[in-house]
Amino acid sequence: MTEEIRSYEDASLFDALDENVYIVEPAKFQMLFMNRKGRQDYGIKKDDYVGKACHEVLRFRDTPCPDCPFLPPVPDRGIREVYNARLDRYYKVLNHSILFQGKDARLEVAVDITDFVRQRQDLQATLSAEAVLNETMQILYAEPDLDKALCLMLEHIGLFLKAERCFIFTMEGSTMRMTSEWCAPGIAPRKEESAAEPRSGIDRWFELFSRHSNVVVPDRQLLKLVHPTEYDALERMKIESCVAAPIIIHDEIVSILGIANLAASKLDGASLMLTTLSYFIATTMVADNNRKLLEKASYSDAMTGVSNRNAFIRDIEQDQRLIDQGELAVGVIYFDLNGLKEVNDTQGHRAGDRLIMHLADTITLFFRKREVYRTGGDEFITICLNMPEQLFTERLARVMAFIDSSTTLSVSIGYAWSQEKGLSLQQVIATADAKMYEEKQIFYSDGQRKAR
Repeated sequence: MTEEIRSYEDASLFDALDENVYIVEPAKFQMLFMNRKGRQDYGIKKDDYVGKACHEVLRFRDTPCPDCPFLPPVPDRGIREVYNARLDRYYKVLNHSILFQGKDARLEVAVDITDFVRQRQDLQATLSAEAVLNETMQILYAEPDLDKALCLMLEHIGLFLKAERCFIFTMEGSTMRMTSEWCAPGIAPRKEESAAEPRSGIDRWFELFSRHSNVVVPDRQLLKLVHPTEYDALERMKIESCVAAPIIIHDEIVSILGIANLAASKLDGASLMLTTLSYFIATTMVADNNRKLLEKASYSDAMTGVSNRNAFIRDIEQDQRLIDQGELAVGVIYFDLNGLKEVNDTQGHRAGDRLIMHLADTITLFFRKREVYRTGGDEFITICLNMPEQLFTERLARVMAFIDSSTTLSVSIGYAWSQEKGLSLQQVIATADAKMYEEKQIFYSDGQRKAR
């Protein structure tokens, strides 16, 4: 599969991430960008890294690192685990080809997995457990769908420990809900039927988690007198014995990883495994969330919140395939602000930006955000797939009336709707564009604030 190349002009959005992010020009091993977190960890002042070699900045080396992903014959892609001797930290590094300010570059997101790696190193003596952990990590690496990967991981651990059930509870304010589950053959699943459990039922667990300890319950009956609320909670969840560990992200317990109803002789070993797995799951969750943030940034317009040109190019190809398969109708509306340059020149670019956002907000009053694309500085396109002509015409009339009644908006609008067999979406877009251009010419030739 060909790797998708995304283009970035401004990398400041990466300053919001809590992981190290850097951009390198691989042909020259030259640093182009390092985010705030990276500069803090390396003790580098802003822009001090610019123009320096990545191996010099990141590892104090005069020559490329032996494990450099940019060395021939083939650049490394995907995810790799590295050790940084300068920081004495371990990282899982996500590596992507991008265009940065017109240059071929590599974007690297480094997730700190030091705690996980050191826990894993402590388990080297337990060879069978280590093998299972490695296999489990491979499952999480190999499966791109995080929910599916977690279910496969729970199955792998549950079978190894001969447990009845493995689960993940996710925090939802003052309650928690089972979001992943594996059950041994013959054991009825609980995930779909279980309701949200109050956190107060297992207050003792959170006290232990706050002291960096796992929960080990060798026998639920032992809790009946001393911790009756916890006993009742475990009874509802059909748990006779269990081990549980917190999944912590940025000092917050986001989930609980647990193994239920296993032999007493396996409890301590299971607890040690969960300590390691919880770290690894946390880093995988962070990496998955960062990937989603980067994807959202790639396909969303930061100013207006609607989809951007990248999303437009992606979606029209997908929409054309749907049209070809189902002979669907399509309606297109082209919006172009009038007089934006004059506003920018006389009132400033902030006033122009407010006008652009006002138009975006207006369009999304009548059309879903995912149907609206900002394709240029002052241009927006709405694509309505499989919308009946009458509904399309009604919504078009409403948005045009709203714009005409506005004292601040002047917009040239072109539109087209088609249900012809074998229709070309590009042609429908071109028709709407041409009509918009006609209105734009009328606006400027007549010197009117409204084109219609």
